[in-house]
Amino acid sequence: MNLSTAKRGAMLLAAMALMSGVASAEDFSVNNLNYLVTNQAKPDGIYGYGTENEHLQTFQFEHFGGNSWGDLYVDAEVYDGKNVGTPFSQSNDTQSLFVLNPRLSLSKITGHSFSVGPVSDVALIARWERGSYPDTDHFHSQNYGVSFNFNVAGFDYFESGILYRDTNFDKNTWLWRSVLLSKPLLVGGQKFHFNLLSLINGSTNNGTEVFERGDLLWEIGGKSAYQLGLRLEYARYQNNPLASGTYKRFMPQLMFKYTL
Repeated sequence: MNLSTAKRGAMLLAAMALMSGVASAEDFSVNNLNYLVTNQAKPDGIYGYGTENEHLQTFQFEHFGGNSWGDLYVDAEVYDGKNVGTPFSQSNDTQSLFVLNPRLSLSKITGHSFSVGPVSDVALIARWERGSYPDTDHFHSQNYGVSFNFNVAGFDYFESGILYRDTNFDKNTWLWRSVLLSKPLLVGGQKFHFNLLSLINGSTNNGTEVFERGDLLWEIGGKSAYQLGLRLEYARYQNNPLASGTYKRFMPQLMFKYTL
């Protein structure tokens, strides 16, 4: 077993072990293992998981669960490729990202409904992020704010909120975070799913940073536990550290999702 494989396995196993203890106290719990591959991971100086030859594998563990006080989302990602983080990170075949995202539901903790029109609940939210990139002064952030759940036709989950954001590179900015999970879409007798993560944040260094991650997945054999499809990522920020002007990236990835 090489070093990158060992690091990748250790991180994912640690995240899964952590969630196995948390899940015992939850009302519901969903855990996913995702594998993604692309040949269009062009280098970028901010997110840091582009590669020298643009070939990239991503191993991702996701947990989402509800409890008596709200809900919790955990995301552990490991990126594997040739010189991941190039050109600012040298001789690294892996990078990693860990996200912890708890929400405190006002309806659950007060026992009163906060449903108004399309809004079904209001929650206080925190989002903590920790990355291995760059090699020194690893990225980390703290985000705190309020989020709203919406009843939207065609979606099992639709949530959006605004947060105060502080990172070790940008102080006192903001983050607009949205998460959408569609109901199964029936097309030609086959079931498909569309999921979206949208992160739009202010940056004193890079202008408004835009990150959009959409998954379009097909249920293999009609079984929701096995899904295959595409993850489409779009990123944009100003003051490109690799060249002048605005950086833009569109990165399609082949994706396999397994729900434990």
